[in-house]
Amino acid sequence: MLMLLDLTIRNFAVPPMDVDAAAVAAFERRGKQPLVDLGAYLQGEDNLLDADTVQQQLFPTVHADVFLSHASGDRQQVMQLAVALERLGLTVFVDSCVWGNVYALLQEVDDRFSARGSAPGTHHYHYHRVTRTTASVYMILNAALQRMIDGCELFLYLETDAVRVADYVGDTRYIGSPWVFAELVFARHVARRGRVRPSLEAFKGHAPVQTFDGVARFRTPASSHALEWDVLLRAMADMSNFPPSAYWQDAPVFLDHLYRKLPLSDAEKALLGWR
Repeated sequence: MLMLLDLTIRNFAVPPMDVDAAAVAAFERRGKQPLVDLGAYLQGEDNLLDADTVQQQLFPTVHADVFLSHASGDRQQVMQLAVALERLGLTVFVDSCVWGNVYALLQEVDDRFSARGSAPGTHHYHYHRVTRTTASVYMILNAALQRMIDGCELFLYLETDAVRVADYVGDTRYIGSPWVFAELVFARHVARRGRVRPSLEAFKGHAPVQTFDGVARFRTPASSHALEWDVLLRAMADMSNFPPSAYWQDAPVFLDHLYRKLPLSDAEKALLGWR
């Protein structure tokens, strides 16, 4: 696969979709990878975390067409959207499917390496050890997420009130999740490898992290394109009776149908093989 386009869906709301709870549960089960014993991740005499082993456990060989980035509060609605997109012949990866496993792994690491000897089992930790273990595990997750984004054709960021922090500072929009921020920045800057020939998209400056009332706020990096939620719904409805297995030039037909609703540049059309 290839990273080709990043797209923001504005005003994402509860999807009016015919997706039952059983289908959502099946999708979630497929995305959950059980953690193995912590010892399997440790290598050498220094008990170092092996990043490759962790990534392979949390992100087994998965090839997806679409990477869905979203706020945790929207998870159930996002799962419905993921199922609906897969019914159109796409393979979808949802970022939150791995977060719970990462937090569980971090708890195991801290219980083993960061706990104060005088209070085992009480979740009382050495501050400097906890900050190091947290940074290490999060960097492993971030690298794995970036690898997944790079391997998908379309990065979809679902923008909702749950993602936008309620306040606005100087008329600038902010998001609260550092994971969403990191995914957006990477998706905006990763090299585009088109369907026909390799190409790079121009890079823009990084969006800075700022603080307000003592809380971190991440200025939302702009996506290359944006669509309203109802436009995506109409595009999906257009293809609802189309065979899910239909592909054109090794790409799902639905993606090309969606891309035609965007004001693509000549360079992007060339990446798609349209020129």
